[in-house]
Amino acid sequence: MLPEEARGLVEGFIDRWNLRAYDRAFWQTDTASVFDEITEDAKNVLSEIGLHTDDEMLFNMFNIIVLSYAYSAYDQPKMREFMGIKVSIFPWVGALCLLYPIGAGVYIATQPGARPPMIVGYGLANLGYLLIGAGIFRGTFRVFGLKKRWHVLVAGAIAFLIGTFLSNIGA
Repeated sequence: MLPEEARGLVEGFIDRWNLRAYDRAFWQTDTASVFDEITEDAKNVLSEIGLHTDDEMLFNMFNIIVLSYAYSAYDQPKMREFMGIKVSIFPWVGALCLLYPIGAGVYIATQPGARPPMIVGYGLANLGYLLIGAGIFRGTFRVFGLKKRWHVLVAGAIAFLIGTFLSNIGA
């Protein structure tokens, strides 16, 4: 990772960059610009102790700062909010609703003469029903990352059409 003589400088380097984390404008700055600033600072710090830097060493110094910021975001909810990271709650209701098309697929699989295309098709068609219902009533289906009503409805229609096709060719 880093040469032995550079390891003593890392704590001060982290502390200096952690101060920047409390500037709201910092979080609006382009990541490429911040990358350039951090690697240039690392180059200056490491050259002061006589180290010749290469891209890998500079990238490691950048990653140390990124990991420090990531830990701050993980450990401090107020800092996460300050950074502009939104808290996302897992969509348990949507995940539980997925039991419906899974159960439908399992049910049809237990029927005599059910072939794989029919089983998958039946499950997809029921997923289509679920997505269309979610699109009409809720407008989102976050388990699949669908946050707009029309995305959910289109995904539901596609799942239903593919499911119907597969069910009919598998019969």
